[in-house]
Order: sequence, then C-alpha cells, then structure tokens
Amino acid sequence: MRKDKLLFLVSHLFVILLVLFSISYFTFSTDKDEMKFLELVLMLIYIYTLITSKIFLNWLNSYMIFIYTLFLFNFTRIFLDLADYREFGWATKFKNYYFYYETRNEIIIIFILILLFTHLGFFIGILNEEDLNSKVTLKNNKTYTDIGMLLFFLALPPLSYKMIIQMKIILKSGYEAYYTGILKGVDYPLFTKGSGIIMTIGFLIFIISVPPKKKFILVSSLYLMIKLLDSFKGARAIFLTQLLFVLWYYAKVYGVKIKTWTMIKLVSFTILFSQILVSVRSKKVFSLDLINSIYNFLFSQGVSYLVLGYTVAMKSKIVSQGPYPYIFQGIFGFKPQSMETLITTNSLADKLTYLLDPRAYLKGEGIGSNYIAELYDLGIFWLIIVSILLGITIMKYEKYVVKYRFLLMTSYYFIPNLFYIPRGSFFGDNLIKNMLLMMAIYISLVTFNYIFIKIKEDYDDREKNILRLDR
Repeated sequence: MRKDKLLFLVSHLFVILLVLFSISYFTFSTDKDEMKFLELVLMLIYIYTLITSKIFLNWLNSYMIFIYTLFLFNFTRIFLDLADYREFGWATKFKNYYFYYETRNEIIIIFILILLFTHLGFFIGILNEEDLNSKVTLKNNKTYTDIGMLLFFLALPPLSYKMIIQMKIILKSGYEAYYTGILKGVDYPLFTKGSGIIMTIGFLIFIISVPPKKKFILVSSLYLMIKLLDSFKGARAIFLTQLLFVLWYYAKVYGVKIKTWTMIKLVSFTILFSQILVSVRSKKVFSLDLINSIYNFLFSQGVSYLVLGYTVAMKSKIVSQGPYPYIFQGIFGFKPQSMETLITTNSLADKLTYLLDPRAYLKGEGIGSNYIAELYDLGIFWLIIVSILLGITIMKYEKYVVKYRFLLMTSYYFIPNLFYIPRGSFFGDNLIKNMLLMMAIYISLVTFNYIFIKIKEDYDDREKNILRLDR
C-alpha cells in the first residue's frame, strides 16, 4: 500500500510540473482565450483532486469536506463561466467592479497553486499512514457523558429564549446588526446570561466522553436546532458548518460509512436551506426552478472569490499593509466593525470592506475574508509552503484526533473552521481564547475525575474493611 501512495506522490509531482509548464509555455492571441484555458485547467485539477482523494478517503473525511467547501466558496463562479451561465470577473459585491483579464487570470493561477500544493501536502501526509479512516480508540467515559448532558440540558431553555430575542432584533434592525455589535449591547434577561458558554462547555464535555450513539444523536440534534435558530439571524455558515461537524464526528467516532446517495441528499438539503435563507434575508420569493436554483446557489456562495479578486486588483493599497500580516488576526480575534477596529486590528475583511465602501462598512455590511487572500498577502513562496503544510496537517490531525480526548475536544474548533476558511480567516476567530478555554475545561474535568475516582476508591476500601470487621 505504501508503494501505491509513493506512486501517487511521484505522479502528483509530475502533474505539478506539467501544469506549471503549460501555464508558462502556451501563448494565446487574447487574454480571454488564456482565461478560458486557465479555467479549464483549474476544473480538471479539481476533478483530479476529488477523485484521487476519494480513492483513499471516506466521503465525510475532513480533507474531503474541505475540498467541497473550497470549490463551493471559491471556484463555483469559474465553473458557471465555463457552463455559460454567468461571466467570471464581475464583482457583484459593493460596486459594479469589473476585474480586468489580467486580474482574473492571476486569480485562477492562485487557485491552481492552492489546489496543487495542498494536494501535495495530502499525499505527503498519507505516505506512511496505514489506516487513513481510523476509528476512535477512546472508550466511553460515563461520568463525562452525564456531566456534559447535565450542563447541556440546563442551558437549553434559556439559550433558546435568548436566540428568539436576537432573532426579533435582527428582523427589526436588519441583518447588518449581526456584525455591528448591536446584539452584544442588548440587556438580556438574567436567567439567559451565560447560557451560551454553559451549553458550549456541556457539549464539549459530552463529545469527548465518546457517548453512546443514541445519546449522541439526541443531543447533537438538539444542538443543531439551536444552531438553526442562530442561523436565522442571517449567517448560514453558523448552522451548516456545525451540521458538517456533527456529521464528521458521527462518521469518524462511530465508524459509519456515508453512502453516495446520502451525500446527494445532504448536498440537496444544503442548497435548499441556503436558498430559503437567502430569500428570507433579501425578502425575495423562493424559486422552485431546480436548475436555476442550483446555479443561483453556486453563484451566491461563490462570492468569496471576490476577497482574493479585490486583493489582487488593489494589491498596491491592501497587500503588506499594517503592523502584521492579515493571517494572524484570527489568532487574536475579531471585533465589531468600527473605526476603532480599523485602527487597532489588522483584519483583511475590515480593511478591504472599508477601502471599497466606508459608509457600507460602518453600517455593518462586509465582504468577509478568505484564507487564500491572506496567504496571497504573504507572497507566493509562503502561499505554497503553507498550502503544503495545511494538506499534511489535515491528514495527521484526522488520524490522531480520535486517539486523545483533548484533541477530540479541539475538533469542535478546528474542524468547522477548516470547512469555513475558504470564506473566512485561516486561524478562525480568537484561536488563543478558544484554546485557553478548552485547556481550562479539560484540566478541570480531568482533575474532577481524578478526585472523584479517589473518593470512590476510599469509600470502596472502607466498605471492604467494615465487611471484614463484621465477620
């Protein structure tokens, strides 16, 4: 099996050389012809990446899901251009900005490099691995399960009430209120305060307990209902990334193999849910035209490529600006959109949106971020290096995450973030804060468990001694 993986690795190196040679060698009479050629190359590489990944992995392996979301958030408009549905290059967010062919071609080349070198990291990552779809080796810890469920169900009613209050505010103030910090200034009822963090802690403890399958289905279903409520504020990703995380956990921990038909139903649900939410948010009538609904879904999700597009088009104003690279902002966390945020942080999403439309930025509108644009800011060399490291890291993490409880706990942060970085920041939001929180929860839990076991052992010893004396 190792020889097969080595053969794939060597073959992929030849693919990289062939693609780079083709891009540099072929000349075209017009920039448009070059763009069409690059679009075709990107789509062929994507199909090749998907097929060669599936040879080794299950449908819901984290690397596979990352490949899906990479296409969905960045490559869909290129696909639609090839399908003659919409022309690639029209920037539909904020301005009727039109990228020149030179910019479009650079965007596609960056996408090609990202795909090729992330997949190179994938092949390096699997080279010495025997079981690429390893199952959990941890045993169920009933104490953790009970504690997790207790905290979860205590927080469920007050958090649900809090979500309803937030939804009413969003309906009144508009979707932009989600980004301007209005929700943080609301005076919520006392009994709802802290309910979100309590539920999160409960769910974290619950998932590292490796609970029985039926209990997981019950708790995760209720958890997703809360996230569904949360998503009605206008942010589809809140629910969809958590849905993918729950499905990933279910397949990974319980060794459930997802069939192709199940994946088709999952994709169909995602399209339907997203389009309904878009219709509600934009106050448009939901269309039942299947083909156009699919095309519109792909077109609307592909808006994230604009982050890279604007970054390339306005590189002299946006690239290498600020005290540190944009990619590091996710480590420290993001703040609500404001002039203070622009001065005190270095977020690509904030800087780019303000540069495009200051008034829209201060109203709470935004273009979002994109890890590819953050890598572009670092330069081509680091874009390639980080892409390789990303491919390796995903596969190594996928192997060891089910062997250690703390790693399984971190999956709550890293796995949804991995699925979202094609339209978000590389390190997510507030990496340091989240890791410190998880470490504190884990250390407290292990300490409590140790004390509980010691007390139980002492009690059992006393019971044995009493029995001996009675004899």
